Amino acid sequence: TIINQFVTLASHLVFIGLSYQMLISLFDWAKMIKNPIENTGKLKLFLLFISIALGYLISPLFVGFSFWTEYG
Repeated sequence: TIINQFVTLASHLVFIGLSYQMLISLFDWAKMIKNPIENTGKLKLFLLFISIALGYLISPLFVGFSFWTEYG
């Protein structure tokens, strides 16, 4: 149904945002790259792609678990 699709989309977006914030705050990425001033944009884009992948992988686990506990 449309409600399930909305919940799934919202869950993906929330977990993408959470994983991005987690990746930004947990590590000092400037120490890991050469020329941090020149590569800041590339690093943020890389972290965005990683966070999209993490959020997309984590989200179905929580959505599936919530529907499983609701109907199980």
